[in-house]
Amino acid sequence: MAETVTIASSGADRASLNIVGPAEVVAGMSEMAIALQGLPGGARLIRLIAIRLRGMRDEAEREGAVLDGILPPIEVLSGDALTQLHWNGVARAEALREFGALNSAQLAEERGSDTANPHTTTSRWVSAGRVFAVETPAGRVFPAFQFVRGAPRPVISRILAALKGQVRGWELLLWFTGSNGFLEGARPVDLLESDPDQVVAAAAYQASLSED
Repeated sequence: MAETVTIASSGADRASLNIVGPAEVVAGMSEMAIALQGLPGGARLIRLIAIRLRGMRDEAEREGAVLDGILPPIEVLSGDALTQLHWNGVARAEALREFGALNSAQLAEERGSDTANPHTTTSRWVSAGRVFAVETPAGRVFPAFQFVRGAPRPVISRILAALKGQVRGWELLLWFTGSNGFLEGARPVDLLESDPDQVVAAAAYQASLSED
């Protein structure tokens, strides 16, 4: 049976979080909060715990929103297809979490640009094949490994050209961040600086497979 405990700190910077879970977990959290309140600096520690736990909850909610936007209605899927889509969704979320993603405004800020319409620049980059984007419920974002200080890495355009449009969007993100047989198991993203020519060669090989 689920129960609830509130972790809260006092003072001007009060923070609180309701935790719902099994009785033994809730009881343990409650005992911890009571014990910390009686210690020097305990209120501050409780505040930090509450903030951290709330951040973890918010992150989980954001990930859930992304997955909801990725997955089609369950009723149209077979069991095997649903399982595959679930793992694709997990892989997408993990890739964005590991490497980060930036929107047009954030990229402009990194470049030190004060343009009134940063979307114009990134749209031009996409059209020219200099970078790629993925669509999320929060809008279009750009995997961060493609950039250095907000500007596209030159090798990205070479890789995208070698792929010849055979892989796009989320599939392209997973190609960059997944183990690659042509690269002896290495991930393309990990070789962008150390061996970019090999990543371009791997992209050309991938395109050749798609054409068969």
